[in-house]
Amino acid sequence: MIFLDSSLIVAYSNKADVNHNKALQVIEDIDKGMYGSSFITDYIFDEVVTVMLVKTKNLGKVSEFGDKLLGSNLLLIVAGDIFNMAWDIYKEQETPIFTYTDCTSIAICRANGISNIATFDINFQALKEFKIIAL
Repeated sequence: MIFLDSSLIVAYSNKADVNHNKALQVIEDIDKGMYGSSFITDYIFDEVVTVMLVKTKNLGKVSEFGDKLLGSNLLLIVAGDIFNMAWDIYKEQETPIFTYTDCTSIAICRANGISNIATFDINFQALKEFKIIAL
């Protein structure tokens, strides 16, 4: 299983992104079944479509990409215990490096036994329990 962070998805969708080629390779590896099923959360979906709309100003293109994203990944919803776990992770940071959305990603991965995270966010390297894919 592998969790897809918004940084990877945005890089994949944007040919001008400095990490685009790396993101293409990671997605190709995922498509080959190298990591098993891929997951996103509703928070990641929100971040991706928001960033894409701000950058492209093209709702049609963003909607099409969003539909593909939802169709090719399992969507996990941040609610209840996961929401509270994320809030605890957020508040307990000694040095605040993670956004609340990052904390929801961490919580959902912990709760679902997901150890691979595909991201270009270097802050995730601080978490030794996860294998960071893409950096």
